[in-house]
Amino acid sequence: MSLTAPASPAIARPPSYGVGMLLSVFLPGAGMTYLGRWGWHLGWIGILLLLAVLDGVLAVVTGLGFSVLTFLGWIAQLVHYHRSYAAQAGRGFPSTFPAAGKIALIAAHVLLLVLPVFAAVLIPNLLSARQTATQAGEQAAARRLYLQVVTDQVDGRLSATCPQVTLPEGVEVTRCAVDIGDPEEPVLNVTFGSGHRLRLP
Repeated sequence: MSLTAPASPAIARPPSYGVGMLLSVFLPGAGMTYLGRWGWHLGWIGILLLLAVLDGVLAVVTGLGFSVLTFLGWIAQLVHYHRSYAAQAGRGFPSTFPAAGKIALIAAHVLLLVLPVFAAVLIPNLLSARQTATQAGEQAAARRLYLQVVTDQVDGRLSATCPQVTLPEGVEVTRCAVDIGDPEEPVLNVTFGSGHRLRLP
């Protein structure tokens, strides 16, 4: 009769100090979630946001352009991670926070950093594209109006009243007048709903 030795229990791999420190450097507070202390992760986010607001007030009052308080807070959370890692190692890294929860919380932190960057890049581009489209429509409308002015001049029906033409979609004319001081070269002055003014020719 042969006896089989019982399988050795699996030894959980301890968290890597370097990985947690990198997380803390680039995602302040995330190293604490990596250690299973997710409350401190949220806490450091709140602390650093508060320090950033105080830095803004300090910049207005003193004209100082460097975020001193935020930088000191960033250093403090690195020191906190270092000490927490040593304390957790002494207790064998006890943690009831599941790995999936750690990944989800750290991923959410990444999104909080990435989304404002995308917004800062995309929103101005979208606004610029909209402004360009609006200006193109206004220029097209002004050309149509001036073409009608020239047509009226040739037909002998030139007047100071703005001619009636079909405007491009989305274009609004708030003020329009034809300067016929020189009948040989009438001048069209148009103001659009956007506040943009055009003078032709």
